[in-house]
Amino acid sequence: MTTDPTVRRAFIHGSLTVALALLALIAGVAADGALRTVLLAACPLITLAGAIAAGVRTYRSWKVDDKWPVWQGLLWFLLMTTLLLFMSVGPTVLGLSDE
Repeated sequence: MTTDPTVRRAFIHGSLTVALALLALIAGVAADGALRTVLLAACPLITLAGAIAAGVRTYRSWKVDDKWPVWQGLLWFLLMTTLLLFMSVGPTVLGLSDE
């Protein structure tokens, strides 16, 4: 692992965001009724919030000429994770699935 604090902070931010979203996904699959819908809808929202936070960090790092590409890479990763989670749980949340 690197000793660069910017990379370490970005890694921790991304890991915690994805772990929290996956925890909501697992809890949502195990739940029933309205709680299931709420937890499944929270999965992409959690990663979207993490992506927005990474975008803010990207902008702030860019303004002070710091290592902004690290945060931009995390931003794109979290946006793609958001899209993947939305496409996975979207039909269930919107009531389009047979479950």
